[in-house]
Amino acid sequence: MVRTDPGSLFSDALHGGTVVGARVGGARYILRRKLGRGACTEVWLARDVKMEHEAALKFLPTALVQDPHTIELLEQETRRSAQLAHPSIARVYEFVCDYQMAAFATEYVNGWSLAALKVDRREKRFTIDEISLWIGQLCGALEYAHHEFCLVHRALRPANLLLNAREQLKVTDFAIDHLVRRLAAEQGLSVHSTLGYLSPQQIKGAEASVLDDIYALGATIYDLVTGTPPFYEGEILAQIGELPAPAMNDRLASLGIDDSIPAAWEETVAACLAKEPGRRPQSALEVLRSLGRKNAPQPVGVAAESGTRARFQAYVTEAVDAFSGFLAHVFLEIKASRPVRLVLEKQPVRELANRLNLKARTVIEAGRKKPSTVLTATIILVALNLAIALWFLFRH
Repeated sequence: MVRTDPGSLFSDALHGGTVVGARVGGARYILRRKLGRGACTEVWLARDVKMEHEAALKFLPTALVQDPHTIELLEQETRRSAQLAHPSIARVYEFVCDYQMAAFATEYVNGWSLAALKVDRREKRFTIDEISLWIGQLCGALEYAHHEFCLVHRALRPANLLLNAREQLKVTDFAIDHLVRRLAAEQGLSVHSTLGYLSPQQIKGAEASVLDDIYALGATIYDLVTGTPPFYEGEILAQIGELPAPAMNDRLASLGIDDSIPAAWEETVAACLAKEPGRRPQSALEVLRSLGRKNAPQPVGVAAESGTRARFQAYVTEAVDAFSGFLAHVFLEIKASRPVRLVLEKQPVRELANRLNLKARTVIEAGRKKPSTVLTATIILVALNLAIALWFLFRH
């Protein structure tokens, strides 16, 4: 199915080479089918014959790529975005440009955007429980891009958040979407703008920062939960710059939706939508923490890893306790035997046994306090007990 943005630049803007089966990009990509059309790109599923995987080719209108300086900017931004390697960020592979076409080659995500999925729902919205995992993944992706590469998305919104078949969130068009729209506007091309997620600073033309993405994160959560951006009717630009965003519970009530937003989510989103950047949470991780541990999961990978580690440590601890009990029973039986009792009558041997027992107990206690050392403690304990038992038996 093809989804089309009504504000798209595309009519006959592409060369005739964009047909099913055509080879583009130096014959590297074979076009399979059209996936959709946005305001500034037309997206096709393609087969990358060099890397032997599927890719999404986002074609640009020919009118946008006539200037060598524009092409240079697009290539530069593509190289920056291609550095991002995170499970919740759709990979950007390369910028493909030749005499026939110009396109971004990106990871193909087999799924729909949250904006499209939201439209198909009865109330045109999601519940907090439904989006908690996605928001955790989104915050993890933003934290990674912001603080590992100082890269700002600048156009974050539900339409740029895809959900694959495993319900894993993928953030698309990191920095690319905004650049293409800006270049199109500079060349006088008519572009349908999505204003509801832009910060007051972006509207004024200020240089993009992490806190613009924090504002967009708040606006995105607001939209997913209520079904509408914070400002979506009337003079949107003036409202974004001057008016406080209505509370999400108030928006739900005005739309006749019977639901309640937790206080932590209400307060955190309101903070993200603050007019002054200094009043917003200063990172995506701070947003996630503010949402509350009960409702907001950790960034992708962290929660699952922590849960798996905790289960593993519990299993290991149980195994250690059981095995230690078995060894203790065997050791007691050995010490109770007549030959060993005769050997233990010698004071030096008894002192040795006591010292070894003390060392074994110390190791086990340390292992229990720090589960990562439990396996090591088990091995040492086994070696110590077997050494004592064997020494006793051979001496006899």
